Amino acid sequence: MSYEKKMKDLLARLVSMSPEPPPYPEDIPMAEHKTPTRWSPALVFAGAALVVIALAVPLLLFTGGGEPEVIATTTTTTVPATSTSVPATTTSTVPATTTTEPRSVSVWTGPMFVYQSPENSFLGNPALVPLIVEVIDRRGVLTPEDHFTEALAGIAGTIPDTFGNSIPADVRIQNVSVSETESGLWLVDMNQGFLDGAGGLLADVTMLNQIIYTLTYQGPEEVQILFTVNDEPVVAYGSEGIDLSSPVGRDTFRDDLNLIFLTQALVESEAGYQVSGMANVFEATVSIAVLDGAGEVVHEEFVTATCGSGCWGEFSTTIPAERIVPGESAIRVFTYSPEDGSITDAITIPIPEADVWKLTIGA
Repeated sequence: MSYEKKMKDLLARLVSMSPEPPPYPEDIPMAEHKTPTRWSPALVFAGAALVVIALAVPLLLFTGGGEPEVIATTTTTTVPATSTSVPATTTSTVPATTTTEPRSVSVWTGPMFVYQSPENSFLGNPALVPLIVEVIDRRGVLTPEDHFTEALAGIAGTIPDTFGNSIPADVRIQNVSVSETESGLWLVDMNQGFLDGAGGLLADVTMLNQIIYTLTYQGPEEVQILFTVNDEPVVAYGSEGIDLSSPVGRDTFRDDLNLIFLTQALVESEAGYQVSGMANVFEATVSIAVLDGAGEVVHEEFVTATCGSGCWGEFSTTIPAERIVPGESAIRVFTYSPEDGSITDAITIPIPEADVWKLTIGA
């Protein structure tokens, strides 16, 4: 039996079972009784019918004759809003951090040329070595012009004691600019302390080489620098009164350096550790060795410079990274003596753990 047929039969039964409505009372004096709220017989009948339907429908649906029909139902569940302690967008108010550091703390990372006294050097000249230094300046005094002179003044104790610095603590670079009239000319204005030099001719020249090579790191080879003090030409510099009124460059004081020195810092790249520099050695042959933490040679190779035996030439090679243990290994660059085969003009550069030497200036 269909659902519609069942409902029709149910309504018919209800109608036949309903009692006759009672008669209205007649002739009741209006003055003696309040008029009660009356429900019409039709409404009473309809209400009773609805109650009966509500009770009877489930019974008829599941016990009415024949096979029960499968009625598809959709259950709608009302779920209260989920309560969570993590809002969709979190805005945190962080209290001000209490620190003993002044707000002027700054960090600068860049190249600095120091020097090293080479082993078994025939000339005894210092060898330039560039290092990548991370300078944490707690006083906030560093500027682009004086970062490396200020840092070098306090670098002792940060880098290995096999390195040295000839730049006095009171020397400052006041300004660096490019000449508007001459291509490849940089104007470098120094402070008054620059004029005194570093104390002795070799130290004076080493100081100039440190400044020149640091300023022109990875710059064009042909760059020339004109030093001034308070924008005036320098006609007498250092202990010997060197005339610097004409531009100078990387090659000006090169003969006052060791016969082997580096021009690029030893940092790791995808290819490994690049070893690049200048040499003026017999047959232009430069040897490179990797030393372990105990100073033992674990790798050695040689490279040929672009010139040698009386002229300066460039050299470059790459040491595979797997041969280097940062924080333990060191790279030694040298040449073998043509006279007795001994290691000469050797410089040894430790490899830091993170490619940089860290220096903190100020308390």
